Amino acid sequence: MHRLVFLIVALVAAVVFVFYAKAGVEEWNRADAETDVLEEAYTGETKGKKVAQETYVKFWFHYTRYYRATFVYEVDGKSYQAETDTGMEMWDEEEVHYDPANPAKCYVGQYARQEDDSGNSFGIAIVALVLAIVFAAGGCGYF
Repeated sequence: MHRLVFLIVALVAAVVFVFYAKAGVEEWNRADAETDVLEEAYTGETKGKKVAQETYVKFWFHYTRYYRATFVYEVDGKSYQAETDTGMEMWDEEEVHYDPANPAKCYVGQYARQEDDSGNSFGIAIVALVLAIVFAAGGCGYF
C-alpha cells in the first residue's frame, strides 16, 4: 500500500510536469511569434533620445534591478514618446522602431520585447519532475 501511494503521487507529479512543460513551450513560442509580428510591422527606424529614467527592483528568485526609460523621437517633424522596461540601463540614445502607418506605435532597442511567462511554467515543471523522480524512487523501494 505504501509503495502504491508513492507511485500514484509520482504519476500525478509526472502529469503536472508534462502539462507545465508543454505550457512553457507554448508561452515561449507565443512570445516569439508576437515579437516576429512586431518586427515585421514596425519597419520605420529612427533614433530616440532618453529624457527620463527610473530604477525599480523586482524580487523573483533573486534581486534584479530594472530600468524604465522614456525616449523622445521624431518622425516627419512630429515628436513622439516611447517607454521601455529592461534589465539593463538604457543608453542616452537608442534605436526606435515604429509603424510607418502610425508612428506612435513603437518599440525601443534592437529587439521587440514581449512579456514571456514561460519561466513560471518551466519552474513548476522542474519542481514536478523532481517530485516525480523522488516519489517513483520511493515507490520502487529505494527508500
